[in-house]
Amino acid sequence: MRKIIQKIKGEIQTLDEYLRSKATDTLEWETLELEHIFSLLTFGYWVGLPAPPIGISLELMPVMEKEIVNMIQRVDLAAAPLSELFSYLDID
Repeated sequence: MRKIIQKIKGEIQTLDEYLRSKATDTLEWETLELEHIFSLLTFGYWVGLPAPPIGISLELMPVMEKEIVNMIQRVDLAAAPLSELFSYLDID
């Protein structure tokens, strides 16, 4: 009887670990998507979306530093897709 209870506890613990890791992955994905939505709201006027007030955009600039750097890198690489491939492969 004890073996059965220990086996059930082990299965429950394994399930708990799996669900916790899945929840963490989901939260990270949602955070990334929220950053993308935030970027689109803040810089959407470049693609024709209504822009938020300029004061809000300027206040949010420090928060958006990572997104701005990524956007600038993508704009630089947009004209040269082969160089983007080499940057992924780390070829000098």
